Amino acid sequence: MVLILSEKEVASVLTMSEAIDVIEEAFRQHSLGSTAMPSRIGLSLPSEAGSFRVMVASLPEAGAFGLKTLSGIPGRRDPSQTYFLVLLFDSRTGALLSVMAAGYLTAIRTGAASGVATKYLARKEARILGIIGAGIQAKTQVWAAKTVRPIQQVKVFDVDRARCSSFVDEIRRELGVEARAAQTPQETVEGSDIVAAATTSQEPVFRAEWLPAGVHINAVGANSPNKREVDPATFRKAKIVLDFQEQVLQEAGDVISALSSGALSRADLYAELGEIVAGKKKGRTDDAEITLFKSVGVAIEDVATAALVYRRAKERGIGTSVELA
Repeated sequence: MVLILSEKEVASVLTMSEAIDVIEEAFRQHSLGSTAMPSRIGLSLPSEAGSFRVMVASLPEAGAFGLKTLSGIPGRRDPSQTYFLVLLFDSRTGALLSVMAAGYLTAIRTGAASGVATKYLARKEARILGIIGAGIQAKTQVWAAKTVRPIQQVKVFDVDRARCSSFVDEIRRELGVEARAAQTPQETVEGSDIVAAATTSQEPVFRAEWLPAGVHINAVGANSPNKREVDPATFRKAKIVLDFQEQVLQEAGDVISALSSGALSRADLYAELGEIVAGKKKGRTDDAEITLFKSVGVAIEDVATAALVYRRAKERGIGTSVELA
């Protein structure tokens, strides 16, 4: 029997704290060499269909392997026009366990990966979060930061002022944290302990000179070669940690641009997050250090989170079981 799970059903069983835990373990296992994860594959589609991507990973320690598909145009303001689906399989038998909608799952796992990075790289007392972008990924960035650090204030900037105002009201109401709309990116960044960038921008969204000493940055929006969020000067000032170097070098426009211009070298890419989680390399080493997590989203996050969703749904009797054979 295959368990079919809708977006609403996935959301009903998936929490940020549990997602952070399973993704932390997935990164550890990846660094230890016990996972398999090729780079994602994709193709362009005609007309307004956008693109089609497939992400594949195997996590034997989680007892699962699987794939996520994405179709449409990633980063569209209207998330209903981008479609995510996960197929989860049993590592022992190869049997298909579940087919689940994965829009909410993708947002949670992206935030959770930043949560893991924040746990290892942000100062322990970090209380002020500045976030640039108020789209679908922004809320989970706030949720994850609040889960691992004592966040007391959130500053938000978005070029869409109405969306920004609505987002501020939403996180006040749903996450119980003080929040306000910032008037400029500079106001958002200055004085923040953690900065998150979750945009579709094709130009850097903040400047290195605005960054306070000791800030930690989660840069999650620039996940294709034409996108930029981080300027070269910020890369030069920061300890750079990546989710998956092979994929970042193929997809992260800001990293690709900095490398091609000579502003950054591969030697400046300090570590993958899994190396820090596994204790192979140190995370933050002092309170003045600027740290940066560069994320493009990787399949081990999807499979680890989907395996968690499947377990919780089975425990609670949620979903629809169907016989495909």
